[in-house]
Amino acid sequence: MIKFTECLNDTWDYFFLTDPANLLQFKQENNLSDDLMNEFTTNESAELATQNGVIIPMSSISNQPYTIFFNTNNQTSEFEKDTSNLLFKKSGYVLNVINKEVCLITVPYLKNWTLENGINRLKEAIKIGVRQSVTLQNGCYTVTILGGFTIQDTIEEATFEFQINPIAKGTQSKVTDLGFPFIIEK
Repeated sequence: MIKFTECLNDTWDYFFLTDPANLLQFKQENNLSDDLMNEFTTNESAELATQNGVIIPMSSISNQPYTIFFNTNNQTSEFEKDTSNLLFKKSGYVLNVINKEVCLITVPYLKNWTLENGINRLKEAIKIGVRQSVTLQNGCYTVTILGGFTIQDTIEEATFEFQINPIAKGTQSKVTDLGFPFIIEK
């Protein structure tokens, strides 16, 4: 399990899980503008990207630090500990990885999603620990998102856990409620 601490939403109420290269390819194939946030909020491209495993949008993300776990090898969930408080578990998401990388990104990156301004800026943020990234083999994955509170170093932390497991290529997302609120608050 890979753990990140002090993960922030950059004051926007969204997180997005994606393979940056796949998102750039999707943008180019669908002739979308560099402002993917505008595209995702003014047409059906967000739904199409989610159904095709390009991006997993997470809305209603409170402006607070989060502990993030990427569970990529079927380890015991952080939320199975007695000290955890699971608030929600959402399954049925699909993510396609074409460049061996999955990142948790925020709105500012999507406002100018180009190789220079989106992806390269994201890589710099990953290097300094501002954004989160994990390496996965290329392929298709199912993603379950758990959210709630866990105890980290004796402190209760707002926590997301992404359980990521390989599935057959071409699998479509089964998520129908894209507006599900991923709220972790007391």
